[in-house]
Amino acid sequence: MQLTPAKIVLFFVSVLVLMNPPLVLGLLGPDGRRAGLMIDESLGTDTMRIAMFGRR
Repeated sequence: MQLTPAKIVLFFVSVLVLMNPPLVLGLLGPDGRRAGLMIDESLGTDTMRIAMFGRR
């Protein structure tokens, strides 16, 4: 499998969205932030982030 620049960028964007969906999708506006909060709650990354860093 050949790693093209587009695949590398897509991978890092995906990782960034999964780490903090409200922040990344919030750049798209208030609807994006709401979608990010729903994704955050369903994946459980909000509780993991609070446990690791002590804040939301």
